[in-house]
Amino acid sequence: MVGWFVPWHRRKMSLSWAVAAALLWIAVEADGARAADPFFGVRKLLEAEGCAPPSLEMVFSDMEHPVYGNVALSMKVRESALNYDAFLEPTVLARARAFWNTHEETLHQIGSTYGVDPSVIVAVLLVETRLGENTGTHPVATTLATFALMLDPAERDRVWQMLSESDRARWTRSGFDAKLQQRASWALRELQALLTLVEKGYTDAARWRGSYMAAVGWPQFLPSSLLHYGADGDGDGVVDLYAPPDAFASIARYLKANGWKNDAPWDQQEKVIRRYNNSRPYAETILKAARRLRESRAAAAQEPAPHGAPVVEAPAARETSS
Repeated sequence: MVGWFVPWHRRKMSLSWAVAAALLWIAVEADGARAADPFFGVRKLLEAEGCAPPSLEMVFSDMEHPVYGNVALSMKVRESALNYDAFLEPTVLARARAFWNTHEETLHQIGSTYGVDPSVIVAVLLVETRLGENTGTHPVATTLATFALMLDPAERDRVWQMLSESDRARWTRSGFDAKLQQRASWALRELQALLTLVEKGYTDAARWRGSYMAAVGWPQFLPSSLLHYGADGDGDGVVDLYAPPDAFASIARYLKANGWKNDAPWDQQEKVIRRYNNSRPYAETILKAARRLRESRAAAAQEPAPHGAPVVEAPAARETSS
């Protein structure tokens, strides 16, 4: 999932934590407010941040019931348990190679424009959404609003009760509270970005579906990532993350903006990929998949891998890591 480290996330809200929490408490304790609208307090926070009432109405009028399960899942997922090796299986890479062949002209053009090898773009799409096949079914706006509810200790306690004993022991209550307060702040910023997109003409944003962490489209961009790095790859005047050219161009633009260079050393490329998703196993899988895709295409064409492509050899210790 992209977007955890883009500049938007470094922007602080104008409200202090104390003021934000107090305002939320006042809002949800107002007579009938919680029963009538569980997101009443979140909306009040965004109003205080200066978000436009018409956009707020458009987004919040389509809200579903809070998705506490998504918040709980975010606290249950363990990076070490994810099977990234599945993306390096020969049959999976064969599908990725066929995908590359299908979109070869567009990938070549966009790769040349942004200086990002097509193999890397395809590898990102493979890991993020299985080449656009699995973009998620969770309500994006509702998911973000539910995370924002975690400013409220009572709402955090609700999620705490959903965790297993082993997950509680792993986090500890203080660590759990700190992480969800951090994610509440993140969610409010992403809601601000979503509202800005609505104002820019993405009127369907209120009904977007995506991952359990609110990432959307083939590249799994968060709203702030789309706002800052979305690219119009087919020149139709609209950035559509479900359209292949726009998905390719948006990934390439993001990577280029974060320092990607095709001829950079492995470790430097890994750092760039980790700005897309801050996970070493994720980044290593992207680079390994990209390398194997290049090698298999070169072998099929009976020619060496192209000059200037990303580093072919990974450090030995990395190649054998899981």
